[in-house]
Amino acid sequence: MSIQVDPDKMRAIESGGYGFNGYIGGLPKVTYYTPDGRMIKAIAQIRGYVKRDKDGNVIETGSRDANLDKGWLPYKPQILKPFCSGCNEWHDTLGEIEECKAIQSARVAKAEVHARAEMFKESQDKDIKIDALEKQVNELKEMMQKFMEAQNR
Repeated sequence: MSIQVDPDKMRAIESGGYGFNGYIGGLPKVTYYTPDGRMIKAIAQIRGYVKRDKDGNVIETGSRDANLDKGWLPYKPQILKPFCSGCNEWHDTLGEIEECKAIQSARVAKAEVHARAEMFKESQDKDIKIDALEKQVNELKEMMQKFMEAQNR
């Protein structure tokens, strides 16, 4: 879980004497920056890794911060990148964002067409099953009527 705080508000909290320099215990939080310049305070997600060659021999081992895999940076970027709400990533230009949104819209439209086709097929299958059940119930009614007539004779 990460907390996004405006830098001015964070300085006010830290200078307000809330704990020791703003630290009140628990796991220490690390300051990260998004490519669009927002500051994020989050717990470092340290993960171990092992690199192997083709024969399976260990080449390298170490640890990495998985928060950096999200696109976060350990320093404030000099050149800010705009955030794309289509893919929840950052792009270099606004043109790339428009292109990404167009691709996402096309994917959504294709998924909607597929979903509608599936819903139509399911409704047809249900209609066929209901018709078959109605036919069976009618046959059972006829058999019961014949049986009751035979009993009354």
